[in-house]
Amino acid sequence: MTQAQPEAAKTKRGAKKAPRFSREQADVRRSMLIEAATRCLSVGGIGAFTIDRICKEAGVSRGLINHHFESLDGLLVEVYKSSLYASVNNQIDEAKRRRAEASGWPPEAALAALVRSNFAPEYFSRENLLIWLSLWGEIAVNPRLKEAHRELYDAYRAELAEDIAAVAVERGRQVDAPALARNFIALVDGLWLEWCLDESVVTPQAAEAAGFEMLEAQVGPLRDS
Repeated sequence: MTQAQPEAAKTKRGAKKAPRFSREQADVRRSMLIEAATRCLSVGGIGAFTIDRICKEAGVSRGLINHHFESLDGLLVEVYKSSLYASVNNQIDEAKRRRAEASGWPPEAALAALVRSNFAPEYFSRENLLIWLSLWGEIAVNPRLKEAHRELYDAYRAELAEDIAAVAVERGRQVDAPALARNFIALVDGLWLEWCLDESVVTPQAAEAAGFEMLEAQVGPLRDS
């Protein structure tokens, strides 16, 4: 046996076993689990939102879910945040950033962008129907999810009201911005549900137009922004 052979044999004997699961960064694995959980919810509703079903969908062990989420409710909250508020929250963050930088972004442009975010294809989507219906039902009986919903909804409504008020002040109009924001959100939810259930009732384009019309009746033109 040559000198190299014993070293090779030693390396082989001392080699560590390959990890059972790939070593993605923690945030990537976390996102992977959220995406798998979302798929389970979109296909089977809340009844399919189980650790075993999610593990099978993601191709991981139960331990990985326990490592990244303190409970199944914690994972459900993350699904709610990432699946249903991502588009709107991105616009909220952008509006806050531009205001902080005093970039001169016109308030009507901020409001128009936030309105349009509600009708982005990834948000105004039939694929979200079962997710929304499942989560709406769960919010009524799940304190953890109800708390998350209230936090997200309040932040969204507050940002929308702030943008509405900014446009109204600039144009010298008197409006009840919080009430108008609340009514706009309710209109979007209702139109989206109608479209999901029967596309002959309304189109996404008509729904967006209706949203703008509600606001423009109070604050003036926005769609040229």
